[in-house]
Amino acid sequence: MIVKRSRPIVLAGLVLLGAGVMLSWTQPWFTISLTDGAIVEVLGSDAAGSLAALALAVFALVAALSLSSLVVRRVLGVLAAIVGGAIVAVVVAATADPVLASGELITQATGISGSDSLPGLVVAVNASGWSVLALVAGALLLVLGLFATFSAHHWPRATKKYDRETAIVADDPASQWDAQSRGIDPTAG
Repeated sequence: MIVKRSRPIVLAGLVLLGAGVMLSWTQPWFTISLTDGAIVEVLGSDAAGSLAALALAVFALVAALSLSSLVVRRVLGVLAAIVGGAIVAVVVAATADPVLASGELITQATGISGSDSLPGLVVAVNASGWSVLALVAGALLLVLGLFATFSAHHWPRATKKYDRETAIVADDPASQWDAQSRGIDPTAG
């Protein structure tokens, strides 16, 4: 039953998960306390800047999936899974080393740069749940992309409403006029 209704589930899921990634990207991920008493708030856009582009790619996939043929839907499903995996990789990299991910902001606050010097300036790192939202959304995008790939053959077929007709048009002007009304080019041979 769920496979028969997979198209709206996939499209709505992609929109919601892409919006979740974009929302997470705009929120604070880390609060870093420095040795001089300064506090640096690190947004997702600072720690994992590429998430916005990946979220926009998800939105583009929604548009493409809703208009494509079976073979293209399967390719786009795989692409959605790859984008989900990339989101997971970006989030894991940022959360695995928040000091490195926040290096530019720490340098702006202290004037000290260098990957060897920055860890010595940090007293504590407090993480928020926004990075977890991006991680979960990325993992679900990966699963949803695979689901789209394997359920694409159950989606409704594209209509032929806007396909070009190539019927032969008679030589009389009235039939040529009628053909133009139907979208047929009477000059095409």
